[in-house]
Amino acid sequence: MPFHKLLIANRGEIAIRIARTARRMGLGVATVHSAADAEAPHVRAIGESRLLGPAPAAESYLSIERVLAAAQAAGADAVHPGYGFLSENAAFAQALQAAGIAFVGPTPQHLRDFGDKAAAKRLAVEAGVPVIPGSDQASADPEAVAAMVRRIGGAVLLKAAAGGGGKGIRIVDEGADADHAAEAIAAAMREGRSAFGDPSLLVERYLPRGRHVEVQIIGDGRGGVRHLWERECSLQRRHQKVVEEAPALPLPPGLRRRLLDAAVALGERVGYRALGTVEFLVVGNEFFFLEVNPRLQVEHPVTEAVTGLDLVELQIRAAAGELDLSALPEPRCEGHAIELRLYAEDPEQSFLPASGRVQRLQWPPAPVRVETGIEAGSVVTPHYDPMLAKLVVHGASRAEAIAQARAALAATRVDGLAHNLAFLEMLLANPEVADAVPHTGSIDALAARLPPRAAWRDAAAAIAAGWVFNRSRQGGAAQPVSAWPGFTHWRLAAPGALPPLQPQYACTDGDGRACKAAVGNTAPGADALSVRCVPGDGGDERHHTLHLGPAGLVLDAVALPLAIGDDSGHDRAQHGDRDVARVWIGDGRHTVFVSVAAATSAQRRTGGAAGAAVTAPMTGTLLELRVREGDTVRAGQVLALLESMKMEIRLTAPHDGTVAAVSATPGATVERGAVLLTVQAAALSPAV
Repeated sequence: MPFHKLLIANRGEIAIRIARTARRMGLGVATVHSAADAEAPHVRAIGESRLLGPAPAAESYLSIERVLAAAQAAGADAVHPGYGFLSENAAFAQALQAAGIAFVGPTPQHLRDFGDKAAAKRLAVEAGVPVIPGSDQASADPEAVAAMVRRIGGAVLLKAAAGGGGKGIRIVDEGADADHAAEAIAAAMREGRSAFGDPSLLVERYLPRGRHVEVQIIGDGRGGVRHLWERECSLQRRHQKVVEEAPALPLPPGLRRRLLDAAVALGERVGYRALGTVEFLVVGNEFFFLEVNPRLQVEHPVTEAVTGLDLVELQIRAAAGELDLSALPEPRCEGHAIELRLYAEDPEQSFLPASGRVQRLQWPPAPVRVETGIEAGSVVTPHYDPMLAKLVVHGASRAEAIAQARAALAATRVDGLAHNLAFLEMLLANPEVADAVPHTGSIDALAARLPPRAAWRDAAAAIAAGWVFNRSRQGGAAQPVSAWPGFTHWRLAAPGALPPLQPQYACTDGDGRACKAAVGNTAPGADALSVRCVPGDGGDERHHTLHLGPAGLVLDAVALPLAIGDDSGHDRAQHGDRDVARVWIGDGRHTVFVSVAAATSAQRRTGGAAGAAVTAPMTGTLLELRVREGDTVRAGQVLALLESMKMEIRLTAPHDGTVAAVSATPGATVERGAVLLTVQAAALSPAV
């Protein structure tokens, strides 16, 4: 090998995966990290890592100067960018080249050719590859983009010209008014600028119910280009892939060969060097060019499974000039492989990304391939992509692979934050996925059929209050809050009364439901606890019997496989809140958080505040505030925009009313649960 040391300019699972191949090839390996990733698994697994800067990607993983300096300090003569971050940045590849360091990827010119979606589209036309009707030039002028939308007509897709990974994409429906189109254009431009530093957009006709099929190619830079078969990536949400398979599901006769030939022709047209993916939209017996991703793809393991090739090794050898494809026969494609992406997101909250601490973790055993950059105790921050892991299986047939994938999910457990594990299980169990050919809109249709809520979740406040009571009696080191300093009681005859002379708590669960809870033993000396809850919304009082023992939890005579813990240390580090226990309860598929405070402490904290609070659903950056104190708002009106995990989130008014208070400023980083605005409900009109 002409290289002796490789710097991996990435993080998480992909950094660990690249290091595995590099070491097998005899290369020295180093990596990089931000301040937020100083204790990350990829840093420890690789051993040598250089600090780039603060947590924000723009000041660390996206800084060309800092990554170049890290490569030089590590003595690396090659840099592998992984995917995302600088993997498609021509200026980065050029800077490495000028410093005498190899870039494991395409040439700077190829990155420029394919990084610009408009230029890539022109190259596809020159290579004879069909393209979707739409604009030929990208624009960063909102008025010019709006004019393109009107000219193309019908439903259109707005696409960030420098984008990828589903970012900077919006749909403008047929018949949408000018205001709706302007809002979609502004949102796509903001996301493009934030994710790629370029707000320019392309406009294309939107073709619903198509299939997303991509072809993996490899070029040696000497004219040789080969395909490595294709992948099915139609199961996606918000243009972000969720399940990928290799090979593609059944295609019309002759279409597979046409797809493969078109991808190779495009690679040959530019004399491509390195690994790349040519993506297509398949509609019936037709296919249309979407884009080229000139890098390693997240879903590359399914191609490795069916071909037996190591794609990272091919990348490294191509960059070193050691790859000669002239004599390489068409690679085999055996069996069927499936990759499942486990994301930190909440399917019950419109798939909002989720941050937090991983409390408990269990992965399936071999032969399932698990690619992950987290471990128990890892903190998932809002600064980076929400993917937690990839589970990859390989069977003799698709039916066998689906069976293996379902078994892999059943053996997986993640507690401590929201994720899509149960949703993935539902997808693979659905005949529309398991026994049919899905399209790009399939997940949107299935997302409305979420699994029923587990019954224990309605008793989460009672479970948390009982757990806090037990910890306070035991005097455990992890005691989050003592009930006794906040000891209080209500008169028996009073509305919402609770039994006197028992520890009483104010609880709020993750759905925002509040209750008062009184906890005591069912009888003197008994291990079981009696918990009575009075809901804050005036609902019926509930009574539960709990037993929290070494063997697990029993709720109302039903044994439940729940894990319970206290994340108050992490929460206090963010909020400085020392009066509230933040109890997490998980069953491996769902995690519920309950804030538990001694009742008098809760009264002191809330005071007399009135009005509905609009809170941050997760930690992120407040991009925009659209109202001021005193403004009148309508239910559903967009009040603010929050950005987190590369995603823009719209915060809306919970009801008609007046903005009573504004508690945050644009540009500020806000923590999950922080109150941003308070909306006082509009007074009811008097009866006539």
